[in-house]
Amino acid sequence: MSIKELKKKEKETKRNYIMESAQKLFLSKDYDEVSMNSIAKEVGVNKATLYYYFKNKEALYFAIVLQSVQVLVKMAREEIKKGNTGYEKILLYGNAMDKFSTEYPGCLKLLYAPQSSKFDMGNLNSSEEYKEVMGILKDLMFIMRDLIQSGIDDGTIREDVNPMEAAVLMSLISQSMSNMSCLYKNMLKSDGVSEQKFAMDVKGFMRYMLKKG
Repeated sequence: MSIKELKKKEKETKRNYIMESAQKLFLSKDYDEVSMNSIAKEVGVNKATLYYYFKNKEALYFAIVLQSVQVLVKMAREEIKKGNTGYEKILLYGNAMDKFSTEYPGCLKLLYAPQSSKFDMGNLNSSEEYKEVMGILKDLMFIMRDLIQSGIDDGTIREDVNPMEAAVLMSLISQSMSNMSCLYKNMLKSDGVSEQKFAMDVKGFMRYMLKKG
């Protein structure tokens, strides 16, 4: 391996280590509570080194999210290949989301975290990571829309369902589930409903919304 290749590998290793350390902070605190100073302290580097790898906090945050959604898309595409009908593939898409959530706990929370009021829009608009994440999220929506349309075409999903509306609704439900407030969790718990049961029931509602007959 050449010196140039070694330096490139070292840079990638350092970048990944920064992302792993920053992800822990973003998962344990609100976005607004995490600063580049605290990330640098967690990583054990000075801010200049941090800014060498990531030009701002938004770029670092969405680099972490980008890594996650790339894995999610791959898992979703592999899973839906197992289905025959549109309805079956929608269920398999949901299975991929569950598998991703289990294998990469916390990543959906970062992915679906509400847009912070303290995101610098200038930083976002100049972030290639952010643009890639938004592009992939659109692709996921189009995948869901097309699966629903194929289910309508093959007769396994209700004809009166608008594919894009259903895809957006299902995405909104997933976002809300990933960021459920303690108030709602406690209300469900006081009524004897566990988070696991609630998640299963929500899936049942979505299946009922789509399935024909």
